[in-house]
Amino acid sequence: MGALAIFTVVAAMGLSMVLGVLRGRAVDGRYAMIHGAAALAGSALVIMAALAGDARLYINIAMAVVIIGLGLLMGMAARKGKRPPKVVVVAHVGLAVACYSVLAFFTLIPTAELF
Repeated sequence: MGALAIFTVVAAMGLSMVLGVLRGRAVDGRYAMIHGAAALAGSALVIMAALAGDARLYINIAMAVVIIGLGLLMGMAARKGKRPPKVVVVAHVGLAVACYSVLAFFTLIPTAELF
């Protein structure tokens, strides 16, 4: 539940950044760093739950590795004063939504099985 709560805040922050960019505003680097740090904290909770025996969460861990990598690519582009490629942004957002959905499903329906 803790990870889901953290990722709900992370998702709201991400939505805020996307809406700002769509309105032509630059993303504050500190805000993006807080977004990333919160995502890492949520990921740590998911890893702890998986290591405690919830093997269903391994899919979240795999997706999180890719999401974090894409986030780092966007951050590096921003540091260079460039906009990240749209495909990177779309992949980051799409995978984040999928990862959040899977986490919410397994958290809210604890008896659900992967297969």
